Amino acid sequence: MTGRRGWGEDSIYFDHSGECRDPETHRHCAGRWRGVVSLKPGPDGQRRRKKVSGKNKTEVRAKLAELHDELNDGVVSHAAYTLAQAINDWLADGLAGRAPKTVSTQREVLEPLIGIIGTVPLRELTAATVRSALQELAATRATRTVAIAAAGRAEPAAARTVRRPDNCPPGRRAPQWIS
Repeated sequence: MTGRRGWGEDSIYFDHSGECRDPETHRHCAGRWRGVVSLKPGPDGQRRRKKVSGKNKTEVRAKLAELHDELNDGVVSHAAYTLAQAINDWLADGLAGRAPKTVSTQREVLEPLIGIIGTVPLRELTAATVRSALQELAATRATRTVAIAAAGRAEPAAARTVRRPDNCPPGRRAPQWIS
């Protein structure tokens, strides 16, 4: 006899939307396969679960594997969570205890970036998308602004990687992706 599943273990079941015609394999039944991962209880003690669904069991297993990868990476977001929402959340909560000038500088620097790629869902964000947005930003903004947008703060190493071609110091050249 198997015991109760532990936290993070999966459950896969068939969810009927009508009469069950094939109770063993559910091949001709109306409905969808569901997969559920139990997470640790929330701060309020309530049970937390992430759910996925698919046409067949194999599709649900693949989606559960993706969900586990996401959970292992520490990124838990819904599919519609955009970069603009993530930036705004970070500006609201991630800069607690910082000087008001720091918060306003970050907000001013990130506004143009939100205008360029703010509508991209966070799950679909790629390095190439960010690189092209920084390239577009570098065409109209100062190097320091692009460095802050790229690294979250102005560090010499970040400034070197996003240097605009027209304001590179003598003897240095801009990275290939900016030119």
